[in-house]
Amino acid sequence: MLAAGALVASLLAVVASPVGAQDPYSDKADNSTKLSACVGPAVEDQMFTDVSDAHYFKDAINCVAYYGITNGTDDDNSVYSPNRHVTRAEMAVFIARAAKVAGVDLGDAMDEGFTDIGDVWAEAQDAINRLASKDMIAAGGAFRPGDDITRAEMASFLIGLLVKASPTVSTNSSTGALQLAGATPGSVTTSSDWNYFEDARSAVPAANDAQISALYELGIAKGRSAAAVQDDTKAPLDFNYEPRTTVNRGEMAAFITRALAHTSARPAGLSAQYDSTSDQIVVSARDADFQPRHSVVVDMFRIETADADLAMNANGTCSTEVANIVGTYECEIDNTDEETDNGGDIKEQLDVDEDTTVWVWTGDHEDTFGSDTERFRLDIPQDAAAAKPAARAHVGTDFAGSKVHLGSTVVYTVQLQSGPGEATSVGVDGEKPAKYDVRLSTFALRDSDSTTEGFQSERAGTTAIEVTTTTHTTDPDGKVEISVSAPADPAPSDKHDKFQVDILIAPGDNAPSGGLFIGDATTVTAPVTGFVTVRSGFAPADPNPGALTFSTERSTRATTGVVTVKSADDYVAASTRGATNRATVTVTDQYGDPISSASVMLTSSLAEVEFPRPTRLTVGDGSRTFRYERSSATAVTETLTATWDPDGDGDAVAITGTATVEWAALGTTVTTGVTIQEFDKDTNTIFAGDAGSTVVFTYDSNDRFNVGPDGAEAASTYAGFEKALAKELTLNTVISGSTARTVNTFTLTTGS
Repeated sequence: MLAAGALVASLLAVVASPVGAQDPYSDKADNSTKLSACVGPAVEDQMFTDVSDAHYFKDAINCVAYYGITNGTDDDNSVYSPNRHVTRAEMAVFIARAAKVAGVDLGDAMDEGFTDIGDVWAEAQDAINRLASKDMIAAGGAFRPGDDITRAEMASFLIGLLVKASPTVSTNSSTGALQLAGATPGSVTTSSDWNYFEDARSAVPAANDAQISALYELGIAKGRSAAAVQDDTKAPLDFNYEPRTTVNRGEMAAFITRALAHTSARPAGLSAQYDSTSDQIVVSARDADFQPRHSVVVDMFRIETADADLAMNANGTCSTEVANIVGTYECEIDNTDEETDNGGDIKEQLDVDEDTTVWVWTGDHEDTFGSDTERFRLDIPQDAAAAKPAARAHVGTDFAGSKVHLGSTVVYTVQLQSGPGEATSVGVDGEKPAKYDVRLSTFALRDSDSTTEGFQSERAGTTAIEVTTTTHTTDPDGKVEISVSAPADPAPSDKHDKFQVDILIAPGDNAPSGGLFIGDATTVTAPVTGFVTVRSGFAPADPNPGALTFSTERSTRATTGVVTVKSADDYVAASTRGATNRATVTVTDQYGDPISSASVMLTSSLAEVEFPRPTRLTVGDGSRTFRYERSSATAVTETLTATWDPDGDGDAVAITGTATVEWAALGTTVTTGVTIQEFDKDTNTIFAGDAGSTVVFTYDSNDRFNVGPDGAEAASTYAGFEKALAKELTLNTVISGSTARTVNTFTLTTGS
């Protein structure tokens, strides 16, 4: 019996970093599909007693049973026997039944010259002959119906089905060579373009090897075990296909259902799926025999999944919270709704920016959605959408000191972004990772005559004692982590600075050339054409802002350090009855290490603000939080100033840090063309206006929301307004380097 790990690996939809020929990312299955035959009722539990909810192939097993491709192995069909091996005769029956589901007419059974099938049951004889008559399997001779089918033979059966049933798979009319649809409409690729498994190529005939490679490119089969020799830069795939291994009924279900995904096979009635490669909803209409129904009128509406309970009124009709996807009238069949094409499908563009629920339904003209309406519900998670191509990259680090302890490591992170604050996982092509070249140049330091505390060193010459250049590939989250350290301490007894390391980054293959955004997202470099210096960014007086200084000097807490202030909220709604805010003061030394028991004072620029305890001691993490209240309804900008006197003598050595808080006055009825400062979906608040005169608006489902140029379009739904506002704000608030943007596309008229 196969080990569980090997069984899982053989059919995983994603395999970790196998590498194909030439292009190190050519291992991608170029003809895979995001669609499936196994949706909705097709994956409902068929109640097999030996298929648990945790079974790896549960959905596939339920799916083949739903389509009638196979039933149970006992008299009452209650046992599936997922680990039982599949014979060649059984496989012929399964493929013939799957062909019917996929709309392939196999015709009548005729004698195709097989010499050893006379003793098999009638359906198997017919299936074998009918498949051969359609050239889906080879005709004549010994069929070996009782032999267990191998993975190599399985590939032949599946490709035979797909040549007849899928627009993606075909054979050359002159040579008979297997072909797959190419990237350009009407073009094809052949086996010379496909990935391959070395153990299959060396063990099976060329035609069978091409079939196995095609299964990989179609996303139907993956490697079963790791190859003995793996090489990141060369073909073939770093996995074994194991062509001589037999196939059990659980694996068979997965193979066939994945093949059916490339055909027209879909459940009876209406079903819907989300194709993330094209950002489309695909709605399918099928009859009771699973064949396409054309000219079926379909209405679609949506809502954010978190608010799905608000989509229907108590009587089952649509509420005002839902938004149309097609048609003029929400939740009504009208003459502008879409109709299924000759293939029984509708494809409708839909960008998914949050978890979204979609309902699709059909009816006669002017029918409205109600409690008795048959409908199909599709929940689309936000991460189901295809990753957006990278347009920029953000470089950041958690390190907060002006120097680094020698022997420590500082980690920088390069994060691909599709826009400000919008992380993405792929490079500019929208599919593959990106690469970055990193150059670290290390210089020795020596004492200088400078009297500036903390920067009493200069480089010992202009030549780096060590230069390393490495290439990094972004991980599945679109990140590259760069670890920066210095050589070992050559003189442990010397407590002065030792080294500086220059950090330079340049975009490589598939990386965006629009700029590296260093530190704060509003700090923009020029478009990148070569290496860009990444400043350590934590000490404005540093004469080498692109370098990290590694030092063994002791912490000079009495005279140096960093004080930061962070308000709990950058925008606070003002009130005559009193509104509270909190601010956290943090004190660190030049290494970014927290300083506890530091006496810090927090003051406000507003005369009406008084702190119950304006002076407090920092705790173990170097911080202390101050809570305070302001009783005023006016809008104003408040400046908070934290002061730390390291030696406690009240002299001019005190170190300060500041933060600003915008207190917002309550808005009235209408706003348009305002500067949107902040939008909080959880509290239903919008802060708008300029610094010092910010206004806060609250909204609920009783309000009227317009989306469009100057609010000229018809009223939007509650959910639609929030989505549009969030998208506009996210895309535009920091791209120009400012903290806000004038938005003319929203009007809010409060109704309560």
